[in-house]
Amino acid sequence: MEHAELIDQVRLLHKERKHQGAFDLLSKHLNGNKYKSILFENHPIWWSDISTARCTLSRRSSIDALFIRTTWENKEFLNSFHRYANPLPESDKDLEALLDKEYFSLVSVAKSLHWVIKDNQGTPWGVMSITGIALLHKRGELLIGLVKGAPTGLSAAAMLTLFQFYFKAINFNKLTALMFEENALAIKGAKHIGFKEEGRLKKHVFDPSSKTYVDLIQLGLLSEDALSEKNKRTMKRLLK
Repeated sequence: MEHAELIDQVRLLHKERKHQGAFDLLSKHLNGNKYKSILFENHPIWWSDISTARCTLSRRSSIDALFIRTTWENKEFLNSFHRYANPLPESDKDLEALLDKEYFSLVSVAKSLHWVIKDNQGTPWGVMSITGIALLHKRGELLIGLVKGAPTGLSAAAMLTLFQFYFKAINFNKLTALMFEENALAIKGAKHIGFKEEGRLKKHVFDPSSKTYVDLIQLGLLSEDALSEKNKRTMKRLLK
């Protein structure tokens, strides 16, 4: 099969959400270490749900358009998730197209991954993203936000669930997070599951509400800390 024809068929299978079929087709025609990165990026794991008994992380796409619009209209949510997030397209059709473009893009192109956080009944409560993904360095930045009324402990459960995918399945090395100093509880919670404070970015961003430049706290989590014995015990307690 010609290379161009192979790529076209793989893209079509992905668009039909037949990710295992796309991977199998590539595996059949591409052999050797030089194709390792291509097979890695097309593995169905990137599109699969990440599930534990407590919650599920589902890659967001056009089917989540209504929920995403609702959360973006929630100022309290957006303030905790990403207060500088770009506005959504006004048209529902354009929003669905944007979400599907994001969903179908390979990670080396999008450099980001986005999930909807659901409880064990399948009810959506929030959004989790990893942005600035660097495949060479196996590193990315975490963003997470839940709407008011989310089940207690869901935020921590979602992050611990992510660790199974991020540090074990795709074997990444480091996860970072930038937090506003005012989010003391979020910083404390992150440190509780292994994040460490790596520095303070002085007057790093402009805060429209106070009309001042404010500091950001930089946190980092290494694989060995994410998968520590302490966290394994926490996972057994929170994710059962």
